[in-house]
Amino acid sequence: MNENNLNVVYQQYFSKKEADQIFEELEREIEYFPSEMTTVFVFNKRYPVPRKVSAYGDKNLTYAFSGNTLPTKPLIPILIKILKEANKFLKDGSFNYILVNRYKDGQDRIGSHRDNEIDMDPNSSIVTFSFGAERTMIFKRPNFNSVKIPLRNGSVLAMKPPTNEIWYHEIPREKKRKDVRISLTFQNICQKIEY
Repeated sequence: MNENNLNVVYQQYFSKKEADQIFEELEREIEYFPSEMTTVFVFNKRYPVPRKVSAYGDKNLTYAFSGNTLPTKPLIPILIKILKEANKFLKDGSFNYILVNRYKDGQDRIGSHRDNEIDMDPNSSIVTFSFGAERTMIFKRPNFNSVKIPLRNGSVLAMKPPTNEIWYHEIPREKKRKDVRISLTFQNICQKIEY
């Protein structure tokens, strides 16, 4: 899909059996940040993030969003495996950061936002793999129709430039969803040079 600067590639990537195995390994292996490290700053107030969050990647990288700075944990084998798949999927990918979100059920969500933080490479695509319960991603832009994409177990979605600069996206509440979804979002963070 590449219309109105919404440049998105979406497809089923892993079989159900493979995706279920990856999901189970992620549930065992991922260590999430404590809730006090992952709050959002809205209208001068801090609120807890309505999901669990973690981050893995190259040493000394950090990722800033909504008043948070998340350090990276060292890559673990299951994430190295999916990182290779993310780079293979895009062919020109060279991701160095993985943001992990765990939605315990349909009450957990991520609000409407753009992935345009200052430490992200603006010329790099963002690739998200989804495991577990299906959730819907909605892309929004003023004066355009919303676009809904069902993120199925074992699927991959790539947002290519300039999508992140122009379109907002979100995972809204879906009260009927009762199961866990884990997303692995691969990004290219600009390495900070320290003197």
